[in-house]
Amino acid sequence: MTLTRAQKMYCIISLSFLFLIFNLLITPSYAADIGNCLLCHKYPGISRVDEEGNMRLFYVNESIFNNSVHAKVKCEGCHTDIKEIPHKPAQKVDCLVECHIVEPASEKKFSHKDVDTFMSQSVHGKIDKDGKEKKYAGDYPGCKDCHDNPLYRPLSFFKNVRFGVSEESVGRCRVCHKKDEFIYRFYNHVTTRLHKSRNPLNIAEMCARCHDDPALVSRHELSTKAVFSYGETFHGKAARFLSERIPDCLDCHVSKGESVHQMLNKENPDASIHEDNKGKVCATIDCHPDASAKLAKYKVHAEFSLKQSPAQYFFTFFFIVLTGGTLLPLMGIIFLDLVRRFFPHATIGRRK
Repeated sequence: MTLTRAQKMYCIISLSFLFLIFNLLITPSYAADIGNCLLCHKYPGISRVDEEGNMRLFYVNESIFNNSVHAKVKCEGCHTDIKEIPHKPAQKVDCLVECHIVEPASEKKFSHKDVDTFMSQSVHGKIDKDGKEKKYAGDYPGCKDCHDNPLYRPLSFFKNVRFGVSEESVGRCRVCHKKDEFIYRFYNHVTTRLHKSRNPLNIAEMCARCHDDPALVSRHELSTKAVFSYGETFHGKAARFLSERIPDCLDCHVSKGESVHQMLNKENPDASIHEDNKGKVCATIDCHPDASAKLAKYKVHAEFSLKQSPAQYFFTFFFIVLTGGTLLPLMGIIFLDLVRRFFPHATIGRRK
């Protein structure tokens, strides 16, 4: 039997549709993508122009997402306004909504509201003690200013040799837990919170986005470009060589045992950098356990400035003048000696 052209086209379209459905059914999907959002968002070119005329990119890198801190959170767990596909433009995500994850200690749904409370009471909070919005509130950081979703770096007990998952520890997990997918997922989840996922240089660069911005430093009347001056110290120079054994911004500005979101103003008696507490920061067992409180008296963020540190300014200025006053005449004498050696018979004017 000979098929007409229309019948052939119908068969081709039907087979293509069946192939697509079959492909979707056999493609493995992650728990976070129950809604199959990556069916569209996996394509690098997916974008549109919004109502304000800005180009918006909606591409999601599946590999990076599956290794991120939100890998097991469903898309609709954050994008709560999306109820249908195709959907309308998504609203801005609110990080304070309750997640689908149940916190095991309280058996309640987890949320970041406690983190927001810590932040509002910290030196980075946008509201002052009187409940009013601070001046230049837009300069203060939000969640995504610091949390740019770094990849997991699971803890290894052989860090001096290699990074990554400690097989010795995973072996202990297998005594009780039988599924490797469960073991690795929760091992990564726990160890990434026990060990920093960023080295000191990366943390300093993150803080520098604000604290080395001349306009922001001037607006808030900060005494120094904090990260630049940190880079001039021994600790900062070691950070440039990617040493992970030296303190970074968070080690000094956050009290031991507290969340980094609880960073307090130096005038607060509970702040780690309060004048009465700075000695304790330096004298921890991880840094200088036998050091006296005097070690913390030096200015970590001192700059070459007459207003900020007049003693250091004049001391440095004296040595610059001393060095220049010594070397410049010496270099002049060496230059004249070289001229005489190359031109031994040269004279200025006529000899009598």
